[in-house]
Formats: sequence, C-alpha cells, structure tokens
Amino acid sequence: MQLSSKTIAFVLANTMAVLMALYIAFASDLERPYWAMFTVFIVANPLTGAVRSKTVFRLIGTVTGAAMALLLIPPLVDAPVLLSLAISLWVGLCLYMSLQDRRPHSYAFMLAGYTAAIVGFSAVNTPNAIFDTAVARVEEISVGLVCAVVAHSVIFPQNVLKGLTERIDRALRRCGTWITDALAATQSSDLQGQQQLSKLVSDLQILYEHVSFETSDVPRNASVVWALQDRLALILPRVSSVQAALAALSAMGPLTGSTLQAIEAVSQWARATPGAHGALPSHAESEALAALARLSAQSEDGAEWSSLLKRTVATQLGELLTDLSDAVCLADALKNPFATSTPGPRLEPPSRRSLSGDRGLALLSAFAATAGTLMACALWIQGSWPEGAVAAQFAAIGCSLFATLDNPPKVLFVGIVGVLLALPVAALYEFAIFPRIDGFASLALVLTPVLLLFSWMQASERLAIMGFLLAISFAGGLALQESYRPDFAAFINTNTAEIAGLAIAAVVSLIFTTIDPVWNAARISRAGWNEVARLADRPNRDIRQWTLRMFDRLGLVLQRLLAAKRSDLVGPRIDGLRDLRVGINLATLRRSSGALPTAARQSMNPVLNAVADAYLGLAHGKPLVGAGSERAIDQGLAVLRAQAPTRTVEDIVTALVGLRLDLTPFGSRYTPPPLNS
Repeated sequence: MQLSSKTIAFVLANTMAVLMALYIAFASDLERPYWAMFTVFIVANPLTGAVRSKTVFRLIGTVTGAAMALLLIPPLVDAPVLLSLAISLWVGLCLYMSLQDRRPHSYAFMLAGYTAAIVGFSAVNTPNAIFDTAVARVEEISVGLVCAVVAHSVIFPQNVLKGLTERIDRALRRCGTWITDALAATQSSDLQGQQQLSKLVSDLQILYEHVSFETSDVPRNASVVWALQDRLALILPRVSSVQAALAALSAMGPLTGSTLQAIEAVSQWARATPGAHGALPSHAESEALAALARLSAQSEDGAEWSSLLKRTVATQLGELLTDLSDAVCLADALKNPFATSTPGPRLEPPSRRSLSGDRGLALLSAFAATAGTLMACALWIQGSWPEGAVAAQFAAIGCSLFATLDNPPKVLFVGIVGVLLALPVAALYEFAIFPRIDGFASLALVLTPVLLLFSWMQASERLAIMGFLLAISFAGGLALQESYRPDFAAFINTNTAEIAGLAIAAVVSLIFTTIDPVWNAARISRAGWNEVARLADRPNRDIRQWTLRMFDRLGLVLQRLLAAKRSDLVGPRIDGLRDLRVGINLATLRRSSGALPTAARQSMNPVLNAVADAYLGLAHGKPLVGAGSERAIDQGLAVLRAQAPTRTVEDIVTALVGLRLDLTPFGSRYTPPPLNS
C-alpha cells in the first residue's frame, strides 16, 4: 500500500490518540490503562465523522452494558449458573437487535451485549466492587474515545461526504459506460460493476449517518441523498429493460433506422462526461430526446408486438436519460448545496428507510453468541478455571464482532493467529524492554514503532482486519496497569484464556453460522421473490423503499456469487435485475390503473395475480416462466387497445410489455386480437 497523504494523516492521528489515551489514563491513576489503549484501535477509522459516530454509539453501548452488569451481579452472584445464563442471553439479545439494522447506530446494541460480559465476569470474584469496576471500565473506555475523536479531528481530518461524493462521481461516469455498452449488446456481463453500484447505494444509506457527526462546515441534506439513492437504484433496471426489448426486437429481424438513430443518440449523450458543475451537455441531450420522440411517434399507432417494443425502448430510454440527469444534478447539489444552478428534481421529504434484513440469520447468530458464552462459562465453573472469566469475555466478543460474515470461523481463526503473533512481541516488551525504561516519555518512545505499524495496517483495506486483531492482541497482552507488575505466569494464563475464548467462538460459529455463500445467495434471492409476490398482492406499498431493499439484495447476492466464483448461477432463477424490473412494472401498473375505467381497471387484476403466483412458485422451486402470466398479460394488452391513447394508458402498456419480456419465453410474441373480437 502506498503511503498517501491520507494514510500518513490517519497513522499519525491514531498513534497520537493511543499515546494521549495512555498518558491521561496513567495520570488519572486508572486501574487498566490498556482498555483506553485498545479502545482507540477499536474506533479507528480514516473518516473523522465515522470515528465520532462510533465513539457516541460505543459510549452508549458501554454505559448500557455496564448498567446491565450492575443490575445482574448483586442478585445472581451466588448462583453462577443463573448469572452465566442471564449474561449469555443478554449478549444474544443485544446481538440480535444489532443485526436488525446495518446502519452505524446498531453498533451500540452489540457493545451493550459484550460490555455486560466484560464488566460482569470481571467482578464475580469481588461483587462488592461491581460499581467501582463498572465505573472504571466506563472511564477507561471514555478516555480512549475522547482521545480518538480529538486526534482524528485535529490532525488533517477527512470528512465522510468527500469520500462519498468521489465514489458517486466515479459511479456516474461508469453508468455512462454501462449505457453505451448495453445499447451495443443484448447481454450485460458486468456483474462486478452491478455489485459495486448496489454497494454505493447501500453505503449512501449506511455512511450518511456519519455526516451528522461531522463539523458544521460539512453540508447536510438528507432529502438530496435519498433522492440520489432513488435515481441510482433505477439506472440498472432501466438499462436492462432496454436490453431485453432490444433483444426481442433483434430476434424479429434487423433494427429499423429510427431505432438505431435513437440508440446512437442516447449513446453519444451517455458518453459525454459531466461538466464542471455536474451538467451533461444540453446539445447531446436535445438530440437524444428528439431521436426518442421520432421513434415513439413512428410506432405510436401500432398494436403489433414490434411497435410495442419500440415504444418501450423509447419510453425506457427517456426515463433512463431523466434518471441519470437527475442523479448528476443531485450529486452536484450534494457537493455544492449553495451553488446556483437550474432547478433540479423535486425532492421528497426525508422518510425512514431500511435496507434488507435477515431475521433468521440474526436469530441464529444470537443463539450462537449465547451458546458460545455459556460454553465458556461452563468450562470456567466446572473446571474452577482462574482465568475462565477472560475466556467467557472473549467468547462473547468473538461471537458478536464477526456475526455479519458468511464465514465467521475463518476470521476468528485469523484472530487466534493474531494473538499468537502478538504474544512474543508483547512478551518482549513486558519482560525485556519495560524493566529498562522509566517514565511515560520512554514508554511512548518504545511503543511508537509498533503503534505506527498497527495503524498503517488498519489504514489498508487488505490488512485492516489483521492490523486490528494484532493491535487488540498486543494491547491485551501488555495489559498496562497503573504500576509495573511483571508476572509471567499471569501473562501466559490470561492470553491462553483469550485464545480459548476465541476458539470456543470459532467452534460455535462453525456449527451454527457458517453458511455456504451460494446457499446464502439463494436464500437472499428467495426473500426477494417473496417481496415481489407481496408487492403484487398488496396495494399502497412504498415503491421507493421497496426498490432500495431489492437493490440492496442484488448487491448482497452478487457479492456472494462473485466471492464463490459462481457468476454462472445468474440466470433463469437468480436474477436480481429481473426481479427489480418486475417490481417496478408492478408498481407502475398499480399506480396508473387507478385512472382507468372500472372494467379496464379490473382487467389488470389477473395480471397482478398471475405475477404473484409465478413468484410464489419460483420461491417453491417452480420455473418462473409460465402460460398463466402470458395469457393474463395478453388479455390486459388487448383491453388497453380499446382505450383512448393517454399518458396513463401508455405507461400501463409499457409496464405490461416489460412484464411480458420477463415472464414469458424468449421469442414469444404478442398477437393483438382483431378490434371487433
């Protein structure tokens, strides 16, 4: 990894924060200064807003967990089995609550869980000192948190919004490339790019929460962010809808001149790079709109399948042009909220939004955390293990920290390796270097090299996990206290207990929460199919919220399939973009059919029922494509043919054509019945 200015700033800030935390902890005669030391590493992040938000949520979680320990220890200290069960259940409950939401504030729930284990298990031998122990842990952690915030806020702070806007700019440029490539081919194979765009849309939801913790000069506008999310989430479905219509047209014969002209005009517009103020060239946009208008006009009177497809291409390309133009405008507004420019898209008021969740996996992870903590407690109690409390603490920590991964044991075993690698270094400091130094200045001098190394590793995306584990293991191995008391036996026993706790967490996770990525991708896809079926059955669903969850699922599925090198599974069954297209067309159908006459409106109900049945069948292993959907959609198109041509009718026709392309065999053609039939 190159030493960029951002990396150097983070390394210096993090090292300074650790040394500040140790100095204040020693000067305040806190019992365990090393808690302040590794708290800095826990909240370390190159983005200042992320450090601040994590500090707030960690403090909330720490205080809550300490309060729970205060509540449980006095009445249950003489009943070790009940106490172990109560704390283990609390760890599992808090982890379950944390996994319900991937936004930063969920971190507080996780902290509340394993902080109760840390404080509670530390005080079982001295229950009368439980209040002092809880207060000491809160003080030590608070010192580390404050020092981390101060250091990362003073030494070249890096705000969250700047990093997000850079990613947004790259994504918008890539969208232009996607559009150009999509119009030149009938298949899209850039699954990696799809996954990255989905992750960006999800990160806008997750990371923007950090912006409220930035300094006052960082602009805040949640409405702009949500609107940008909505536009970005629609770009890929629009592109793939155009691809599907063009593929069907190509199967019927060569594309007409007006179709090719529209494709070329939109491609030229998409290739244009946004200008300095985020505006796409108006000349290219005007030509594209004119070409789309010609294509639509030449096919507006036809009821043949080819005419319907051409109008669909024109409509979807027009929507795509609007969505990408709006996204460019919104991205510019996010960067320059006070800049004067042409009026942008209408903004909806901020609303509560959530990404896709997995309650089943959250429940399984919570059970694993409860079982792992209980198992460590059982070994502690039955074996009268002096250091059993440490094992129970690390079992709770290990089960909680890595619960969101598909393969937690892999990271936990890496953690064990990290402890084993850090132990010799910690032992060298503890028993060879520390006896030869005196005073904080010399302590800071000898610690600085390893602190710089661990901070540099945390700044690297590839080495971040190992750097974090090494830093925590090193800090725990040193176990710096208010006075130097070397004890080799205690050093070995404590660190052995840490390894045992992580090993228990790894074994329990291996049994309960290790998931095959392909199987997990299928589970996530199945949840999406059920969402599509519910969208068809239930009116008045928030389509923006629905689209956000489905787009998030698209990224989660692709992430797992790409990690398993099974991109070949994206096809007739697992196809997140198809599911998104179907859902968007269903929403259009429901929204617009309300303006139709009663008889025409009722003719749309069989379409909704057929789509719901098709997706419920897909969730139960049946093929998605079936005669029922084709028959219902064709009947709906036939009914609309008799209606007066309006914008509403045209929107419904486009939605039905899109549904037909996705739910009928490739090459199937709609044949309009005679008008007098």
